[in-house]
Amino acid sequence: MPNMKELMPTLARGGGRWSGTYTHTDPDGHVLDHHDVHTFSSFPTDGSSDYRLETHNVWPGGKESRATHVADWKNGQLEWRDTLVGWIRQVDDAIYLKFSFPGDASIVVHEMIQVAKDGQSRARTWHWFKDDRLFKITLTKEKRAA
Repeated sequence: MPNMKELMPTLARGGGRWSGTYTHTDPDGHVLDHHDVHTFSSFPTDGSSDYRLETHNVWPGGKESRATHVADWKNGQLEWRDTLVGWIRQVDDAIYLKFSFPGDASIVVHEMIQVAKDGQSRARTWHWFKDDRLFKITLTKEKRAA
């Protein structure tokens, strides 16, 4: 099992429970969607994966969605398995992800995660491309949850 604190210290610092908001905009900045998000990321020690991310989205009015994504350490990076296609890398003090969805390779998402040095807040930005054209941006502001 890889030592993720050593290999990806920013991702390791960002482990645990987070609560915040997703704001999805079009490329011109018009809000498409805004909702709460709760995540839990961990580094399983049972051999099931090297990284696990659980996401729970909650919209005003009660709509909810949940997803779990796992990744394995391969080729000097974490590589998504099953629900996403792509990878996670540490670049300087930031985490960079590139992924698509198994059912639609025409959509590619580039995500950057910045975790505060004290580990109590983080920001994430996603740039969504369809057929190489930017069509959506996601801004995420989160605080560490109890």
